[in-house]
Amino acid sequence: MSSLLAIEASTEACSVALLHQGRELEDFRMLPRAHTQFLLPMVAEILAEAGLSLAQIDAIGFAAGPGSFTGLRVCAGVVQGLAYSQELPVVPVSTLQALAQDTLLKQQLSDGDIVLPALDARMDEVYWGQYRVAAGFADEIVGDSLLLPENVSVLAESGRIFGVGSGWTYRSRFNLNSELESVSVEVYPRASAVLRLANRAFAAGRYTTAALAQPVYLRDSVAWQKS
Repeated sequence: MSSLLAIEASTEACSVALLHQGRELEDFRMLPRAHTQFLLPMVAEILAEAGLSLAQIDAIGFAAGPGSFTGLRVCAGVVQGLAYSQELPVVPVSTLQALAQDTLLKQQLSDGDIVLPALDARMDEVYWGQYRVAAGFADEIVGDSLLLPENVSVLAESGRIFGVGSGWTYRSRFNLNSELESVSVEVYPRASAVLRLANRAFAAGRYTTAALAQPVYLRDSVAWQKS
């Protein structure tokens, strides 16, 4: 049984999670503009709580984006440093998929249900995803994208549809032709969801090296620095 560490820092929230011997631990905090200060101590604390050293970890999963330019950059930098130090494999996970996975778990969704994660990308745009529940996981239907609210639409799907994330503050401007089961705006990506997705990917051999642990911005860095 693998031991995995997961790190998430793509929004104002910041979290780390750990899987060891079938037990999951998570430290989730709201830390606007303070990820750099707290992320490494949070990793050290959760490892200490489990009585583990980093050398005993098999892989590190992280939310690669989309999300805050600064948060993603900090997260990737921390993950690279940790992974390089012990030559650990790295598992990038979509931030939007993590949002969908967390919704699946919290609302006990069923196979065939659709989750529409959206994050406020600022500059009058949203990060948009569309995921379907299958066998306990949120699987991608279409690739994550950066859109104007007016360009948001839903592929024709059967099953219940759930909206989640800060991007849903633009709901009145979305082009939706489907009824929604519920919408939850004040929800943040969590490392616990990243952990479950990363564990599945790692078991299937889908991982990379520390050097390739890069953020996925969906918007160029220059534009982000202006936001």
